[in-house]
Amino acid sequence: MRKIMGLRDYIKANRQRAMLVLFLITLTQLTTTMYTYLTSPQLNAIASGKFELFLELIFVQFLIGQVCNVSFNWGSLQNTKQTQTLFHQVRQRIIRHYYQQPEDKVSEMENHLGNDLQLVQESYYNVYFYFVCDLIYIILTIGTLFTFHWILVVYTLLVTLLAVVVPKLTEKYTNRATKAVSIQNKQFLQLLEKWFKGLDELRRYQNKVVLKKVVGQQSQKLEQSEYQRDKLLHYTSLVSAIFNIAGRVGVPFIAGILFFNHQVNLGAILTAGYFANGIFYSVDSCVNRYTQLKSTKTLRDDLAKLQKCLPEKGYDSLKQIATVQIKSLSVQYPNGERITYPDFELKNGEKVVLTGDSGTGKSTLLKVLLGQIKPSTGEVIYCDKTGKKIKPDLRQLGYLAQDLLIFPGSIQENITMFKPKLNKKTVQVIHKTVFDSDQARLKNGIETQLDPQQELLSGGQKQKVVLMRALLHEKPILYLDEATSAIDQQATTKIFQNLMQSRATILAVAHNLTVEQRALFDREVHLEGK
Repeated sequence: MRKIMGLRDYIKANRQRAMLVLFLITLTQLTTTMYTYLTSPQLNAIASGKFELFLELIFVQFLIGQVCNVSFNWGSLQNTKQTQTLFHQVRQRIIRHYYQQPEDKVSEMENHLGNDLQLVQESYYNVYFYFVCDLIYIILTIGTLFTFHWILVVYTLLVTLLAVVVPKLTEKYTNRATKAVSIQNKQFLQLLEKWFKGLDELRRYQNKVVLKKVVGQQSQKLEQSEYQRDKLLHYTSLVSAIFNIAGRVGVPFIAGILFFNHQVNLGAILTAGYFANGIFYSVDSCVNRYTQLKSTKTLRDDLAKLQKCLPEKGYDSLKQIATVQIKSLSVQYPNGERITYPDFELKNGEKVVLTGDSGTGKSTLLKVLLGQIKPSTGEVIYCDKTGKKIKPDLRQLGYLAQDLLIFPGSIQENITMFKPKLNKKTVQVIHKTVFDSDQARLKNGIETQLDPQQELLSGGQKQKVVLMRALLHEKPILYLDEATSAIDQQATTKIFQNLMQSRATILAVAHNLTVEQRALFDREVHLEGK
């Protein structure tokens, strides 16, 4: 079981760079402490009239300040680089997870890969960097107070302890609030995805009001969740500030008493005051940042789960499939409607057309055969030549859905699925799908670049591209769902004639076939309505 996403992942992204970041922020806080500490001997030099010593200390302080400046900025830059390296690795693991188990909606995937990671970066890794900076500074500064008097250290530790423990009580609530922000953000993206698909239809019927209403309502929920989270963080800051003020006032007050009792020198009073400001500012920052770090726990846990990939199952080869048997199959929809299918068998190399009226479950049957929908009763059995039941990887079967998938890239890349070694074979499938004339009309032919958001190709041309994709990869089984519905009858006939000559087992959902086209298939399975 993968542990929660956190510091360990940050270090593993690049161990050498992580150690460099730690070294640089330690150097930054060490030089910051030395820079402030020099105030004490400077004041003592002034009080003693040692002007040359005062100038020397000023010069040393200037050099230390420059080292501090360089180390901090370099460390911050390396931290950004380390975080980006980590997030690149995280995105790759999440993508592998979704490749194996695409159970979420596109909007949820976008939310995890975009907004959730950004939230973790802003509220965890960026915060962690400054949290460690402050923590190191507190440790070094409290240690330095020992050089003045132990009472200052005891008082500082006591106030620091209270400042840390009291706000920790709100940790559970801030964690819950951060999770709520992620949920509301996901729901907001889902709503946008659903409604923005219908923008053209809304414009057609001039209904901007309903869009503004539903988006506005969900937007208010998102904003309210963010407000509640920020409110809890501000309450934590308020409690921390009380102890912060007590520490800043108390340390120089105690130092003053020690001075009048001749236990510390004059420079110690002012320097202790500087240190007190620095310590309790850092303590306040640490408490607030610790709260932010913990508030992301649930979100980081969710992201860690998404990075877990299942071991690949052992599948039988698709080439072993000799028959596909449909037995006692039925599917029940969420609305209670049930579709029952006749028993039939697909034999190796057989070409079968699946017909029936709308609503008889033709497309649903293909999804059952592909394992995308679980049947309510019955089963689909894939068998080898001996009749033995086998388990092929159903995700590898050839399938042409009604919703065609076109990827950003050239037509040729969409056909080969970005496998250059298959480029030479594209000529064969272009002829089989009667794409020759379409190719001639395109300025750059199959090198024409496609964008899924732009309608460069017609519906029929898209169907040909996706069909070429399946044919080029020589899938032993092809499930076609209205694969030629947007292609003219003459071209459809030629395409079916070429498909019938292939070795593939074909089950094609089709309607309005001509007598000639229907005769090309070995047989027809007709689905009846209720």
